[in-house]
Amino acid sequence: MAKWIWKFGEFEAYHNLILHDRRQQYGCPEPVVWKMYAPEPVVIFQKKVTTPGGIFHIHACGHVSTSVQTGPNPWEVKKFGGKTDILLEAGTVTIQIRVSNLKTFPSIYVDGVIESDESWEADDLSMHFEPVGVSDLFVDREKTPEIFPFSYRPISYINKEKAGKGVLFDYGKETFAAVRLYHLGDKKVRVNFGESREEALDDEWSVIHFVQEPKEGELSYPPCAFRYVYVSDEKAEAEAKYEYLPLAYRGSFQCEDELINRVWDAAAYTFHLNSREFFLDGIKRDRWVWSADAYQSLFVNRYLFLDQEIEKRTLTALGGKAPFKRHINTIMDYTFFWMIGVKEYYQTYGDRKFVRQILPQMKEVVAFCEGRESSDGFMREKPGDWIFIDWAPMDKEGALCGEQILYAKALECYGELLKAAQSLSIGEEYLQKAQRLYKLIMEKFYDKEKEVFIDSYESGRRSVTRHSNILAYLFLPCSKKQKKDIYEKVILNEEVRQITTPYFKFYENQVHCLEGNGTLLEESIRQYYGSMLETGATTLYEEYDPDMTGTEHYAMYGNPYEKSLCHAWSASPIYLLGAFRLGVQNTRVAYETFDVRPDLGDLKSFSGKVPVPGGEVEVIANEKEIRVWTDISGGTLWVNGKAHRLPAGKETVVKTR
Repeated sequence: MAKWIWKFGEFEAYHNLILHDRRQQYGCPEPVVWKMYAPEPVVIFQKKVTTPGGIFHIHACGHVSTSVQTGPNPWEVKKFGGKTDILLEAGTVTIQIRVSNLKTFPSIYVDGVIESDESWEADDLSMHFEPVGVSDLFVDREKTPEIFPFSYRPISYINKEKAGKGVLFDYGKETFAAVRLYHLGDKKVRVNFGESREEALDDEWSVIHFVQEPKEGELSYPPCAFRYVYVSDEKAEAEAKYEYLPLAYRGSFQCEDELINRVWDAAAYTFHLNSREFFLDGIKRDRWVWSADAYQSLFVNRYLFLDQEIEKRTLTALGGKAPFKRHINTIMDYTFFWMIGVKEYYQTYGDRKFVRQILPQMKEVVAFCEGRESSDGFMREKPGDWIFIDWAPMDKEGALCGEQILYAKALECYGELLKAAQSLSIGEEYLQKAQRLYKLIMEKFYDKEKEVFIDSYESGRRSVTRHSNILAYLFLPCSKKQKKDIYEKVILNEEVRQITTPYFKFYENQVHCLEGNGTLLEESIRQYYGSMLETGATTLYEEYDPDMTGTEHYAMYGNPYEKSLCHAWSASPIYLLGAFRLGVQNTRVAYETFDVRPDLGDLKSFSGKVPVPGGEVEVIANEKEIRVWTDISGGTLWVNGKAHRLPAGKETVVKTR
């Protein structure tokens, strides 16, 4: 079957540019703050074919020039210039189609006696042909990859009321839609989009707003995030089209606690809104692709959609292009999370083809990082770096513990990916380098007196934070005793500053679950996300403080409505309930083997499904028995320390009493 093809990475580079150029804030465009990478203007597509002869047709995004080499010598070439219908004689030939496109990116669709597909190669005139990029989203020659194929459906407001000198439309819940206003007068109109009612009615501080003169009584706006729309014209009417990616909800979770069910549903809707060309952080304020946000989205996706293509698109876009000159999103730890994320992708899908395609860019990123190492192998801040980890005070003097942990893990992941791609000796070299860094981290950051990890050994302050210790627990080869000490002396220690962001709660909740703390997960979901829903939230916020009231909930970054009320990293209950209540976890590449370890926590019963490559796993549990059904082999059900093999296509029932 014919498909549109392009040089690998160019589709993602182009749509990444378009996405990051769309941000609007306080009536003005808000350009991105990190380095972006543009598509190549000229690409050659090539394939050697043997045919009985016939006509093939070229459909291109750009100008084309085609040549057909009929023999081994350079002069044995037929040139067809800009022709798009070309007659091939019977035999074996090498076809080259050169495409230039200065506006979007070069791509082609070939059908007829030969077809464009994954078997073609592409080169940007650097004399280095590589397998092309393709997507099953683009198999229709009339639907070019220049336009991302979103789906649309009309949505209606649920209430319209007079407000000030205009009208306020309420769409009932957070959405992402294109809006058309009509029945307007001929004077300038102010339009405020708001995630909250208060934001939509605030002319000064509504984040997304416009002041424009209608044309023939109408104004139209590209898709953006809102629940409320205020229009300063009492006669205004509105219609909207919801723009979305048609992803199938393959994961599910239900229990007797309706509040937890509501949180799961809100998390799923929140995550769907943020799953677009790539994984976004939020749909209103940023609409940008942040690497560590995307890393967490990988986990949520695997328990909700298991959509492989959006993971590939996101990882490819974030990785940039050669030459790689600055950390991803300018943040050191985000570069490391990207590298770890590529390994997580491979672990989930076993996709060696993608690994081989992305490894050249990983090599660029690793070389960039190695060029910035200090003499001891640690990564310290350089001009232009943002040392983040989280929005929390840390002792960042010299080498920061959390950064070194993530760097070592990233190098280990790179080594494992090299070995998966058959670069055995180089892969082993990086695995050994990671082990040396692990050892050095233990020597420098593990405080033997405190028996936990400190942020900085160079400052002399011996500061202990949850962040460095959580990362040590999850990513360092710590002993059982060291993990127990971290949990008891840091995580359960109320004197250690609490984590306030859902971003890092993602990691802290993992530690609670791995330690088998059976009730904290439900308590956290009820108290944090449940009370968030009680404020009237229809999607989950970037951050939430239950001690706040009223419009305090919407303020962030020094402005009254800067907080994102629909943020992807707050969808983590999808992952946590799937991995640590349903208990489905991958234990070998591409779920060749997997465990099911159901845990009721403080619930009396639950049921749910987890999508896996090639099928699904369904788990039903109560206080008396556990039922598991799956349509793939390789699973093991663990109940009270005893293993039960899970045959494909047959339900397994184990009594717990």
